[in-house]
Amino acid sequence: QAKGFQTGADGQLSKEQQLAQEQVLELLPMVSESNAVSEELNKHKSFEVILISGAANPTEGSKGTKYHSYRVMVKMKNLLNGNTWLWERGKFMNRRYLMQDMYQRHLDGDETLKDMPEDQDAFWDPPCEVLIGTSSAFLQALGYGIDMDDPILITDYKGEDQGQMFVNISPCDETGKCMGEEYFVEDSSELLGKPYHYKVTMKSCEIRDSRFNVGSFIKYKIDGDEEYTVTPTVTESLAPEFNHSRVVKIDKVTQETLEYFENSCITFLLYGCQEDRESDVKLIKLTTKELRQREETSGNIKTNALTRQLTKNTVDESAMLKTEILVLKRRNDILAKKEKRIQGIVTAWGKKLPEEQQFEPYHRAISAAAFNTGTMLKSAATVITQVIKAQKLVGAMTGVNGVNADVPMVSKAAGSKACVMM
Repeated sequence: QAKGFQTGADGQLSKEQQLAQEQVLELLPMVSESNAVSEELNKHKSFEVILISGAANPTEGSKGTKYHSYRVMVKMKNLLNGNTWLWERGKFMNRRYLMQDMYQRHLDGDETLKDMPEDQDAFWDPPCEVLIGTSSAFLQALGYGIDMDDPILITDYKGEDQGQMFVNISPCDETGKCMGEEYFVEDSSELLGKPYHYKVTMKSCEIRDSRFNVGSFIKYKIDGDEEYTVTPTVTESLAPEFNHSRVVKIDKVTQETLEYFENSCITFLLYGCQEDRESDVKLIKLTTKELRQREETSGNIKTNALTRQLTKNTVDESAMLKTEILVLKRRNDILAKKEKRIQGIVTAWGKKLPEEQQFEPYHRAISAAAFNTGTMLKSAATVITQVIKAQKLVGAMTGVNGVNADVPMVSKAAGSKACVMM
């Protein structure tokens, strides 16, 4: 706190945030020095300290997407073609020593710097895959047997929009066949002790940055995975169609499984391929200092990015709320469909002639509609069944006692509480 760095809204940071802050404070002057050397040698490179959330860089052996750490890295950017690299702290420190050596040789008038091989240049790295952004798909819907099929936002380490990802996560059988819209679990505890399968399908993406037209792929981990699942690389497209699917098998649902569904997510990491491209002729005429000033003016380098990242939650709360709304909406839609179906069965049965009002077919139809939903409709079906049985008994008794038994008793059932409660 005495060093003048933001410490969060409540005035305190976690141990992980404190460690990240110390590393940032250590690297900031070194990065400033590297930028100054780059300008002096006109290397057309800029450097920036960034924070990557644990969701994008899980530690070895971590499970699922419950990450609570940050990683401090240095981003190097080619100001001529936009290519970027993310360096670990150790790599940057090594390169910094080489940069200092190059600068000293420059001061000494060493002419060999002009013809230095690329592999000896501290400012050079070959084009590599780079993390474009991440998307988080929350799993709460799986606890109710509902599929998730909405586009999710792709955001970079600054929280800026980089595109959309189209993912489907659906309950399925062991062969991968989706259960369909009729499948619904009213109470997630009904799944306890039973096997469960769900299917993760990566459909496609929409990528904003045209630089990644070269190629892109996605990788992700699911709870318990030691290695990443990686999709094929799709080239020459900013709307890549991955058509990748994977069936996840759970031998026996436990309370821990339900908690995982309720509170966790799958984080999908979108990577883009880079290549050395020809630079814009207008940019080549500018010096490194002019290019950096141009970047700052356009707002690509934001001085408050680190402050925002330290206080940002690794879990996207808006995405979680959207999933909760989806679950509630789907539950309501499914129950409304079942209600309408049962009402239709009751109405149709009530219009039949008394001699056609057979109990067994009616009971089968009600059961088929009710037992494919949750406990609410199951209870309603039980009430309706008891009412019908009572009516048949009353009808038999009134027929014996000479009372008019031709009055269709179903009219009472159609307006009973058993139907109104739907």
